[in-house]
Amino acid sequence: MFKIDDSFEPHVGGSPLNIAVGLARLGEKVSYITKFSYDFFGDMLKDTLKSEGVDISLSVTDDDLHTTLAFAFVDEKKVPKFAIWNRSTADGALSYEDLSKVRIDEFDAFHFGSILFATPASDNILQFMGDVKKKGKYIFFDPNYRPHIAKDEGKYKADLLKGWKMADLVKCSMEDAKSIFNLDDFESILKVVKSIGKTVITDGENGAYVISKTATHIPAIRVNAVDTTGCGDAFMAGLIHDFARNDFKEENLVSASKFGTITAGMAAQKIGAITSFPKLEEVKRFLENLKEGFNG
Repeated sequence: MFKIDDSFEPHVGGSPLNIAVGLARLGEKVSYITKFSYDFFGDMLKDTLKSEGVDISLSVTDDDLHTTLAFAFVDEKKVPKFAIWNRSTADGALSYEDLSKVRIDEFDAFHFGSILFATPASDNILQFMGDVKKKGKYIFFDPNYRPHIAKDEGKYKADLLKGWKMADLVKCSMEDAKSIFNLDDFESILKVVKSIGKTVITDGENGAYVISKTATHIPAIRVNAVDTTGCGDAFMAGLIHDFARNDFKEENLVSASKFGTITAGMAAQKIGAITSFPKLEEVKRFLENLKEGFNG
């Protein structure tokens, strides 16, 4: 059972948004593409992204629809659970016309998330990412599965798999992989994932697994975890940042994933998602402390 206080505190977040901010804090030049609402929450999203140095000039605003809301509850194991209100919201109305205005050649890589796969925007996103793939741009995907948020659960899961197969690299949590594939054990998940493509499976304090032709385990760094909300996104931001520094070469995927464990571990030491994400200079200091024997 969750103990729920009599109030909620608003925080800006959402997996792709979190990753955009995480990358900006690591010094990357990032654009965030969505459809904002006209309401107070939409203004919060815009203001936060601008303050973090994320470009939103390619996004549009809908004057009629509201913002998607996700209510987060942290259980006794410090694992976040979510209740998502996503019916008839602005980002779910993102059209292919909105997306097709993006000049794909101006970007080195694209990342997309999956919560919108439970909305009418799903087909539009997949169509646009197909355009991105044709242009030969590197594609990252993070499939977050949330039950009971789609009117058509079968299509929702089918689109998750389409996105998975379309991407050059997928980062997925162990919990999400179990739900998407209806499997309970890692060996079965490993077999399925190997047949699809390059994947990094994150498993909280158990670390991560880089899966290509073989599977490489990367231990998590030891820290005093306070809140794991957004740690998967912090991992993804760190992975993309380090992987991009080495031109997305597969032989550097393990080292990039190790960098991801650093950014995730640092985020776990603070409360909140975006507010806990480290800046590049903080990561450098943390790595220096590790060299000197610091272990959390």
